[in-house]
Amino acid sequence: MGKQINYWLKYEEFLQIAQTALNCGCVIIKPDSGKRKYGQTLDIITENKCRYYFYLPEAGTLMSQQIPFQSEQMIGYNAAGNTVIEAGFSFIYDNKKEITRSRLFVISGYYNETGEYIARPKCLTQTYQKLVRIVKRIAPYTEITDHIISTQNNDYLQEREWIHKEYISASCLKLKASKNYKLV
Repeated sequence: MGKQINYWLKYEEFLQIAQTALNCGCVIIKPDSGKRKYGQTLDIITENKCRYYFYLPEAGTLMSQQIPFQSEQMIGYNAAGNTVIEAGFSFIYDNKKEITRSRLFVISGYYNETGEYIARPKCLTQTYQKLVRIVKRIAPYTEITDHIISTQNNDYLQEREWIHKEYISASCLKLKASKNYKLV
């Protein structure tokens, strides 16, 4: 398992998180068509690619062959995974009126070849916590009311209110409230 915070925020807002990662000494990794691009400036982050990794050299050597970007799946539970934080921003689909959820994620550790558990380095945890604080400032925990169709026996197919809390930026909340975008 690991730690993660889910949120809804736009590209421009994500740049603040990425800048904080750079300020903490991270290198930004952009998975792109099975290859990796590395950068130490914000220009590596583009609006058409919403998922990145923040590599913290202080946490250990990045073993490039151990991060499987070929299909852009989640980072592995291995030595390389113990050195990166997965991060991203929400895609906004105007044609479908949807906003995708994104997250910050770190693994808790991994088991090496001999079965020994190697915990996530403290420096990576501290960097993750700094990034979480920025997320919570940009996308505060907000109560949201949605209307759903019940699948419960006692009120099957009846419309119900669903009240939940989410980390969502003001700009994404405005799209949801005024233009009826869905959070997906």
